Formats: sequence, C-alpha cells, structure tokens
Amino acid sequence: MKRRLTELEGAALAQVVRAGACTPYAIKETFRTSPSRFWSGSAGAVYPLVRRLVARGLLVARPDLRDRRARRVVSATPAGRAALQSWLVDAERAADFGFDPLRTRLFYSELLPPRRLKAFLAETAGLLAIGSPAPRSDLAHVVPLHAAWARLRAKALAEFAEQVEKKPRRRGSR
Repeated sequence: MKRRLTELEGAALAQVVRAGACTPYAIKETFRTSPSRFWSGSAGAVYPLVRRLVARGLLVARPDLRDRRARRVVSATPAGRAALQSWLVDAERAADFGFDPLRTRLFYSELLPPRRLKAFLAETAGLLAIGSPAPRSDLAHVVPLHAAWARLRAKALAEFAEQVEKKPRRRGSR
C-alpha cells in the first residue's frame, strides 16, 4: 500500500512541480515566506523532507551544472506527479479540520476566565480586521484566495464570540 503524502510533503512537491525544478533551498524559502506559519521554512524541516521524497522515488535530485557549488536541483518523477495529483484531489483530507491555531485555542477557551476570553476575542478580531499582508505572488488566484480566507476566519470568530455571549460557561470561568 502506498503511503499518502503529508500536507508538508504535498506542498513541497507542488512547489517543485510548479517551478519545474528547483533547489531544496528554494523550497525552504517558499515555506519561510509563506503567509502560513504552519509551513516550516527551517533547513531542519525542508532538507530531510526533500531527502524522504527522493528516497520514495517522488523526486529526483541532480547536480546543478550551472553552479560551481555542490548544489543540487530536484524535479518531480512521474510517480511524484501522480502522488501530487492524488494529494491535490483528496477531498476527505482537504475538508478535515487539520491544523488551525485559532480554532485550537477556541476549543479550549472555556479554560479562560470570561473577561480574559472576551479580551482575547476582541484582540484577535482586531488583528483579523487589519489582516495580514497579502502574499506576494505572480499567480492571479493567490491574493483573492487570501482575502476570502481572512474574511471567513473573521466571520467564524464573530459567530463564536456571539455564541459565547449567549451561553453560560461551565469550566474555568473564574
């Protein structure tokens, strides 16, 4: 049975396919400059990830002949492209809640005293209203996607805050 790509593996493989071929350093920089802090742009995360994808036969590494240093360039193999296609259309995992630091904190919000929770909700709503800078991208769909996602997160937070105001709290409400 083939092992499915993790989210980080899928994103790295997608970046390689989008670029055609690139260095592991380019993948690291893409993750480092991503608006999502979920993608680790550390060398300690990316370089072993690339080695795993090469070992699984999803990427192939070749020396970069244009460079005198011992750099290597990775590109997707046919198996890597097939794995990427499967990852991209895995609706079950795409619809999964997955990693979301805001939702995780809200899940445990009953552990906060009401006044502190209200302050957190207000501060977070303010930060969402300001918005994070749109990611730099030459791809036309990236900026509108980022804006829509920010609006939806703000709406979800507002709905949660409204529900908190309506319901009495159980635990942690000192």
